[in-house]
Amino acid sequence: MRHKPNAAIEAMLEELKSAARTLGFEVREEELLREVGYRARSGACRVGATRVILLDRHAGADDRVEALCAALAGQDLERVFLSPALRVRLASRALRPTESPAG
Repeated sequence: MRHKPNAAIEAMLEELKSAARTLGFEVREEELLREVGYRARSGACRVGATRVILLDRHAGADDRVEALCAALAGQDLERVFLSPALRVRLASRALRPTESPAG
């Protein structure tokens, strides 16, 4: 059972979704199916010419915030309003080493 997210995390989630839409992403919260042999995760992708961020609706609010931060980290955020707390979170994410794809 998922615990109820606090208001600050929910507000951050909504702010990030709004910023993503402003930057031209379609943001979709869907049930990402898991089957033997693979595990779908939240993240950005391209469907034809459309940039999409898929968020696992069963993931916790913190995980969805992190997925949005990961998708937006490389974007030009100068023309998007973000709260100071989100700017700090995105800046600290940019300082982390990038994850290498499993191979």
